[in-house]
Amino acid sequence: MLETLRFLTRYVLILSTIIGLVFMVVCTVFIIVCVIHGAIKINIVRNKADKENN
Repeated sequence: MLETLRFLTRYVLILSTIIGLVFMVVCTVFIIVCVIHGAIKINIVRNKADKENN
């Protein structure tokens, strides 16, 4: 009984870690693709001192 519980706990932890890592990679790739296609625009806000120097 204890071995079964230990196996299931380890299996659930490994599975959730793999799913989490895959989800993180997929979201990162999705954001990069959206930025490349122009669906997400990133505006850099500068203050007046930065504008005067450029």
